[in-house]
Amino acid sequence: MNRPHDDTTSSSTAYERMLGLSAKAVVVVMVVVTVGAVSISMAPIADAQDGTPSDNGTNASETFAVEQGDTCYTVTPIGDGTNNVVSFYDYRTHGSGYSSRGTTDLQVEDTSQFFFHKGNGGLSLVFIHDQFSGNRSTGGGAVTLVMRGLPVTGGWTVKDDGYAGANDTFTFNKSMTTASWGWNGGRNDGGVYRAPPDDWDSEITIDPQFNREANSYPYPGWDGDGTMNQVERWIVRSGDEQAHALNMYDEVKITPGTCDSKGGEQTQTQEQGQSQMNNDQGSNENSEGLRTIVSGPGFGVVLTVLALAVALIAIVAHRRQ
Repeated sequence: MNRPHDDTTSSSTAYERMLGLSAKAVVVVMVVVTVGAVSISMAPIADAQDGTPSDNGTNASETFAVEQGDTCYTVTPIGDGTNNVVSFYDYRTHGSGYSSRGTTDLQVEDTSQFFFHKGNGGLSLVFIHDQFSGNRSTGGGAVTLVMRGLPVTGGWTVKDDGYAGANDTFTFNKSMTTASWGWNGGRNDGGVYRAPPDDWDSEITIDPQFNREANSYPYPGWDGDGTMNQVERWIVRSGDEQAHALNMYDEVKITPGTCDSKGGEQTQTQEQGQSQMNNDQGSNENSEGLRTIVSGPGFGVVLTVLALAVALIAIVAHRRQ
């Protein structure tokens, strides 16, 4: 006897088959996304052991953990100890833009950054704000950094700007150092704090104050109002060819050693994903082969969530048919 066709059973079977296919699709997409995120983020990470020089001649005593909240990055200095940091920074004054001309390949528009530099005169903490272009329409900016724990044996080797009548200020005492910058569009600002290599053995904190929070806001030389002269990013650069994104509103703590040695974990770009920051001339790369690669969370996670959402929409649409 021919039995009546059971539409409910057929629909259920088709639905289960659809669920199986959708689940497989989700797994495939997640694998592709994960592999893609890892491939995009692959870049060398320094692995210096205590007392052992790394490939660029960096000792463990010249390795630092940069912590901000639950995030930690292990950084090493730029430079191999042969170049003088004053020449490296190459600050120019009247007629040359009152800017650093030796770091143009590291500068990023609307971005404030800091990093260590290993030169023949010691170890330095270098600050660079914005990008020199000579075009005032690109907008300027304002930054104040309040720092504690800088070596008392050091000092501001480069003040950009430090000429008579400049609005930038650099104050220093044994407990606190404050630097305030304001600059016009088309220029950049910054400075260099240098001390003997063995004296960078204490904790350093940097409290950032950008834009409206800066002491130099609003800067009198700006074209346009403050909204046209904004710092939009803060990064810390490392000698291992990476630059890590920081929160512009939270304090940063710098301590000698690696993130692992502090009992925490290195925030790995392989797990977090990263994006390439390009300027108008293409990828930033200087004579030492350093790329501006900013790491930050979200790339793999966002794509995974998107893939799941697409699969779920397909399931719901099928059930409504």
